[in-house]
Amino acid sequence: MSLLLLGPTDDYLRKVMAVAPSVIVLTEPNRLTPWQRTAPCEIHLADFNDLPGLLFKASAIDASAPLRAVLSFTELGTVPAAIIGRVLGIVAPPLHPSLVTRDKVLTREALRDHGLTQVAFCERWTGTSETALHNEGSDTLVVKPVDGTGSRDVQRVEPGASVNLAANRRYIVETWIPGKEYSCETFSIAGVHHLLAVTEKRLGGVSGLVELGHVVDPESSGLSASHWRYITRCLDAIGLSDGPGHLEFKLDGEAIEIIECHNRPGGDRIWHLVEIATGFDMVSAHARLLLDEPVKVTLARRGCAAIRYFDFPAGTVRSIRLPENRADYVHWLEMKLAPGDRIAGMTDSFHRHGGIIVSAPDRALLDARLNLEIDHIEVIVAP
Repeated sequence: MSLLLLGPTDDYLRKVMAVAPSVIVLTEPNRLTPWQRTAPCEIHLADFNDLPGLLFKASAIDASAPLRAVLSFTELGTVPAAIIGRVLGIVAPPLHPSLVTRDKVLTREALRDHGLTQVAFCERWTGTSETALHNEGSDTLVVKPVDGTGSRDVQRVEPGASVNLAANRRYIVETWIPGKEYSCETFSIAGVHHLLAVTEKRLGGVSGLVELGHVVDPESSGLSASHWRYITRCLDAIGLSDGPGHLEFKLDGEAIEIIECHNRPGGDRIWHLVEIATGFDMVSAHARLLLDEPVKVTLARRGCAAIRYFDFPAGTVRSIRLPENRADYVHWLEMKLAPGDRIAGMTDSFHRHGGIIVSAPDRALLDARLNLEIDHIEVIVAP
C-alpha cells in the first residue's frame, strides 16, 4: 500500500520516499519540479482549488493502487489531505485542526473560546470591486486574508489611515500585537506536546511584515515554563494531538500572544534549521507516525542555524557573482535571479530572490559566518 503525498517540494518528497516503501504524488502542475518529473514515484496532477476533482483523482488512485495514508506538508495541501483521508477512510491528519489552522478567523475564535487571546478581531468580506478599509479607532490594526499564505496582502493600518482590500476576498481585521516576533516548532504524539525549537524572526520588505530570516539558537531562545504552558494550551485549543506544529507568537516582556497556528512544519525551511540544531527530523517523523511506526522525540544540542533571504533593491540586475566554493557550514544556497531580471520591492514571501542557510556551534560565530557568506555574494542592481 502507498502513501499519497500532496504538493511536496523536492525536499519533502525525498524525505518521505526514504521512510515510506511506496509514495504516490498528487500535485498541481505549477508545483511539479524538473526533478519530480524523473523521480522514481507515480505522479498525478490536479487543481487543489477544485475539491470535487481532487477527490475524484484521489479516489481513482486508491482504486488502482490502494492507499494506506495521505499527507501534506504544504499549507495549501493540509485541508485537502485531511478531507481525502476522511472520504477514503485512510490514515490522515485530523480534519478539525486542519480546518481551524487554515482559517485565521477560526483560529482566533478557538483561542478566544479557551481564554487564550486578548486580540480584538472581526471578519471583513469584500464585494465584487476593490474596497477601502479605514481605521477609525485609536489602535493600530492588521488586516490579512483569512486563508492567506506567505505574508501576501498583509497590511498594517495606523489610526486614521486607510488601505485597499482586494475584491471577492474574506479578511480578518485584528488589533496590532506589540512585542518581538518568534515562532516555535513542536511535535505531538497522542496529545503529548514536545517543544523542538524557538525561532527568532527577522522582518522586512515593503510592509515590514515579510519574513526575511530565521535563527534557531537553543542557548538564547528558550521559552519560560509559563510560556510553554500557554503554547500547549493553544495546541489543545486547536485540536492538535499528533504531528508537527508551527505557532507564531509575540513576546512583550512576560506577555505572550499567538499570531497564527499551523498543523505542519514551519515554512521558510525552518524544519531544516531545527534538524541542523537539534538532530530531530520532524518531516520524516510525521510520515513515520502516520504509518504507525514508533516515533520518539529526542533532541541533541548541535549548535545553531540561520536562514537569510536575499532582499535586493528594486531595479534591473546587471551582474551576479557567487562564491566558487561552498563552506561545509553552508547547508543551502539558492539564487533565483539572473542578469537582465527586473525586480521590485519585496511585498511577500513569493517575491524573494533566493537565500542561504548556515550553521555554527554558537551564536557569535553563526552571525559572523552569515555575514561573511553574504558579503561574498555580489549582485549589482541598477535603478
